[in-house]
Amino acid sequence: MEKSNKNSHLRNSRRSNLLSLRTRKAVASAAAFVFVASSLGASLARAQKPTPKPANKPSTTSSEKAAASTSGSGGRLENHQDLIAKAQNLTLQRDRLQASQVLIRALQPLQKDKSSAAYKELVTALDELTTVFYTEKAQSHFATAESLMETRPREALDQLQEALQKEERNVTVLKTIARIHLRAVDCSRADTAVKQAEEVNPYSAEIKLLRLQTLACQKNFELLGTKLEAQTQDLESVEKFTKSLQIQEQMHEKDLKKARATLTSWESQQPDYPEVQFWKWELSRQTPTPDRTAALKYVQLCQNLTPRKRKSFSLDVELCKGKEQVDAYLREVQLQSSEASGEDAR
Repeated sequence: MEKSNKNSHLRNSRRSNLLSLRTRKAVASAAAFVFVASSLGASLARAQKPTPKPANKPSTTSSEKAAASTSGSGGRLENHQDLIAKAQNLTLQRDRLQASQVLIRALQPLQKDKSSAAYKELVTALDELTTVFYTEKAQSHFATAESLMETRPREALDQLQEALQKEERNVTVLKTIARIHLRAVDCSRADTAVKQAEEVNPYSAEIKLLRLQTLACQKNFELLGTKLEAQTQDLESVEKFTKSLQIQEQMHEKDLKKARATLTSWESQQPDYPEVQFWKWELSRQTPTPDRTAALKYVQLCQNLTPRKRKSFSLDVELCKGKEQVDAYLREVQLQSSEASGEDAR
C-alpha cells in the first residue's frame, strides 16, 4: 500500500510539473505576442478597426486594382488594407520575411502611381513591420549598441549581432550595422548589410539612402549620379542627407558651378547643419583662398552638437567626420599667421 501511494504521489508530481511548464510557456508566448502587438501600435489598431463605408465610394485606380488579389475563400478581392492586415498577422507570428513579401508583391504594380493612398499606406506598413522588434532582449541589445556607437563602435557591432541572432532580418538592426561600417569606411561590410536590408524592404527611403552612401564609399560616382537622379521622389523624406552626395558626385564630374549651386540651396535650407559648412570649406579649397570662416563654423557646430541635435542628423554617416582634418587646417593657418606676425615685428 505504501509503495502504491509513493507511485501515485510521483505521478501526480510529474503531472503537476508538466502543467507548470506548459503554463510558463503559454505565459511567455502571450507576453511575446503582447510585446509585438504593442510595438506595432497604431498601425495594428488601424488594421483591426473596421473601415466605415463611405457615402460615395471613391473610384479605384487601375494600379490599385492590379495590386488587389483574389482570396482563396469566396473569391473576394483583397484590397491593400486586407493585405496590410495579412502582413500584420504574419508579423505577430514572427514571420518577418513572409510579412514583407506580402507587401512587396502588393507594391510592385503600384510603381507608376506612387502618389496613390494605397502605395503610401503599403510603404508605411512595410517600414513598420520590417523594423519592429519581436523581443525585449533584441531591443535591449540594440539600445546598448546605440549608446556605444560613437565611442566604442566594435562593441556596438557585437551587440547588434546579438540582436540580429535573436531577430533575423530586423531592418532597424541592419541599417545601424551598415551605418557603423560606413563611418569606419568598411564599404564591403556596409554593402552586405544594405543588401540584406534591401531584400526585406526595397522601398525604404532610409535604405535607398544607405545604398547611395555605400556607392559614395565605394567611389562609384557614375552609379551614384544615376540613382540620385532616378530616385528624387523616393528620397524626399531624407532629402537633406542627399545634398553632400550630390556635391561629391558633381565635384567628381568637375562641375564646380553645379556643386556650388547645390551648396547654396542646401545652406539656405539647413544653415546650422555642420556638413553644409564642411562642404563650403571643401569647395573653397578648389580656389586660391580657402574659406577659413566656414572651417571655423564647422568645428564650432560639431563641438556644440547636443544629443538631440546629433540624433536629428543620425542618418548622416559622415557627420563631423572631417573635424580632425579641418582642425589641422586651422592650426596650420594659425601657425602661418603667427610666423607672418613675427616677421612683421622684426
